[in-house]
Parts: sequence; structure tokens; C-alpha cells
Amino acid sequence: MLKKSLSLLAGAFLIASITSCNKFKKTDSGLEYQIAKDSTGEVYPEKGGFITFWFEIKNDKDSTIDSQFADPNPVGIPTPEISYQPSIEEAFRLLTEGDSAIFVLNSDSLYSKTFHRPIPAGIVPGSNVKMIVRMGKVYTKKFVDSVMVVQEQQQKNQMVEEGIVYTKDSIEIQNYLKKNNLKGQATIGGAYVVKLKENKSTDIFIAPLDTIQTTYVGKLLIEGTEFDKSPAGEYFTFVVGMGQVIKGWDQGFQKLKRGEKALLIIPSRLAYGSRGAGGAIPPNSPLVFEVEVKK
Repeated sequence: MLKKSLSLLAGAFLIASITSCNKFKKTDSGLEYQIAKDSTGEVYPEKGGFITFWFEIKNDKDSTIDSQFADPNPVGIPTPEISYQPSIEEAFRLLTEGDSAIFVLNSDSLYSKTFHRPIPAGIVPGSNVKMIVRMGKVYTKKFVDSVMVVQEQQQKNQMVEEGIVYTKDSIEIQNYLKKNNLKGQATIGGAYVVKLKENKSTDIFIAPLDTIQTTYVGKLLIEGTEFDKSPAGEYFTFVVGMGQVIKGWDQGFQKLKRGEKALLIIPSRLAYGSRGAGGAIPPNSPLVFEVEVKK
């Protein structure tokens, strides 16, 4: 609450400072503005860069329509291109980090061309509004590009790592099936379902949005270590396909009918992935569950 009050006071002080400034200046395009605070920032917004800022909008009666000054986190956007003038996009180009200013803008253009939404209540169509801006950080295109390069490299590294894990899991699952002389049916994501008991009295398979009850025993596929199981005599209930369980379960149970028993052999990407699960399931661990669905 104290931070919010201080932010509101800061906004009020900024507005008071602006109103005490000299007369408005005007750009060649006709944009009217006052600089309330001229900071020592040297970098101006540029195409391909990124800016952060706080703002407040007042109507022609000087009533506040929208204000973001109380928010400790500024708005952050890629530096917008100037598609029309005069505009707030043009206005941003006049400010460096730490600058504050007030801009007079046509309400129709601001809301239709910049905000792409109807003019809110409290603003007369065709009237002028004042948009007060306090600039936060200004990032150059060079900086943004350097960040993108790092992110792209991280994504490539992640894809390589995921590919290695994908191959490893696939080999381990095939080895498990071969070693135990099992034949499984693959799901679309690469899990395998090995039926241990079939229900031949029905042709209806479990489908998305079905609520089912099942018992289970979960083990690490490679080590064979048991990490979880349903309590004796109790069933675990969930809705299929709703993300309430790991993806391998959502996919695997759709290969089963009620009353059937099976092994669900699940690659790590459809289980707990690179994060693992506490101390029981290490990162990148393929799993095997013995499950039995209640009729």
C-alpha cells in the first residue's frame, strides 16, 4: 500500500511539474508536447529496439481516464514504428531514459490507430487528450539483437539436448520391450501401451473428458525402482485429456478400455522431463506404470 501511495504521489508530482513548465512546443508534424524532465539519458528509441514506460491519459476536461503510474512495473513494448503523424509513436522518439513529458493527441487517432479499440467513456470523439509519459529503460536494436542471438542459441542447445534424450529414451524403451518379450502399441507421442488383461466385452475405448478410476504402480524404467503406487484397495480418479496427469497417462489410457490392465511405458518428455520430480524421479527418466482401470 505504501509503494502504491508513493507511486501515486510521484505521478501527481510529475503532473504538477508539467503544468508549471513553459508553453507547449510543436514538432514539424504538428505534435504538441512539453518536456517535464530532461534526464541525462543519451539513447533515443529506435526501430528494432525496446522501451519501457509509465503513462497517464487525461481527457479535454483534465480528468484522468487511465493511469499506470501506480504500477511498479512499467509497460514494455518493442519500439513502435511511426505509421502516422502526429502520434504517440512519434512522441516516444523524443524521449530518452528517465525523461518525462506530456503530449497532446487526437483521441480518434490514438484509440483507433494506436490502441485499436473504441474510445472509452469520458472522452469525447474528436477531442484532444493529454498523454503523460515517464520513460523507463530504452534498449537499442543492437542490444535487442544480441539478446535474441543468445536466446536462439539457447533454444538450439535445448533442441539438441532434447534430441539426445529422445533417442536415449527410444532405445531404452525398445530394449525394455525386447528384454521382457513384450509387444506394445505406440501412442502419438511415443509412449507404449502393453495390455496385460483385455476387456473383450466392449469395443468402447476410454476417450478425452472421460472420468476414470485406476490403480497404479510406478517404477523407473531403467533402474526398476518403485517411486509411487496407489494405496491398497483405493483408486486414483482423474479426467482424461485435461492435463490433470502427465501426458503419457493422458495418451496411454486412451488405448485402453474400462476393466483392462496394462503397462504404460513412458518417455521422459511425456513424464517429468528435464525437471524430474523431487528426489524420487531424476531428470530425463523414462517411466513404466502398471495400471488397472476400474470397470
